Amino acid sequence: MELKKHQIIPTNEQVWEKGIYDNTEMCYLWSDEETARRCFYLKMLPDSTIPLHDHPYREIAIVTEGEVRLNEDIMRAGDFLTAGLGESHDVYSEHGCIMFIYVDFDMTQFELRPKTD
Repeated sequence: MELKKHQIIPTNEQVWEKGIYDNTEMCYLWSDEETARRCFYLKMLPDSTIPLHDHPYREIAIVTEGEVRLNEDIMRAGDFLTAGLGESHDVYSEHGCIMFIYVDFDMTQFELRPKTD
């Protein structure tokens, strides 16, 4: 039986690119094409926002640097978030932050548009 090897991406090999929203950058780390699960870093530059939105499936996030506000809640380095369908939030970072994010869906297949009631 052949053993599968784990994957390590050293920091100096991680590639950042323009994010989905203004004033953001993303570093894609892993994806599973069969399940559409994905892991990435999201960097929010100072005064960046992501409008109120919902998620089609589960999102898990950990702030690794800085501080971010989701609705009225503040997250700081080490704080954990989970949000799913119907658990909407807007996102704002005054001074910037980096978050590690895991999603159960292919973000390219869903538009995270502002939620309208």
